[in-house]
Amino acid sequence: MNNLKNKFTELYLCALALLIMGLFEMANVTEGFSGITLLLVGVGFLALAITSHVKYKKNRKQMDREMSKEYDERDDLIEGKASQFTMRLLMLVTLLMMFLSNWYAIPTNTALFLIIVCCASTNLLAQKYYNHVL
Repeated sequence: MNNLKNKFTELYLCALALLIMGLFEMANVTEGFSGITLLLVGVGFLALAITSHVKYKKNRKQMDREMSKEYDERDDLIEGKASQFTMRLLMLVTLLMMFLSNWYAIPTNTALFLIIVCCASTNLLAQKYYNHVL
């Protein structure tokens, strides 16, 4: 249960940081488009955090029962497989960005943001997939 509370806190903080960064970028007249993009991503993260938090509160008893189960080898296997898949994708994305950077200049902040979003979403989806399959 504590892990989920930390997840919600992280989502709220990430959304707030993106919203603030977007507002600061919009104040900079030369890069207004990236500010709007950051603002929209921040709003998306905030909507995700709010809906996840509401769903958790709604299904709290069921979640508490599931979280009270003992940590077993299956969970360890799922985390290991998901992290292996995420690392493979991270290597592919990095190689692709290195290849594309020969012809197209990719800003460092954009590249790092894409890598972080790609890894976070891939890890989440891989855990859900392996949890369903295994």
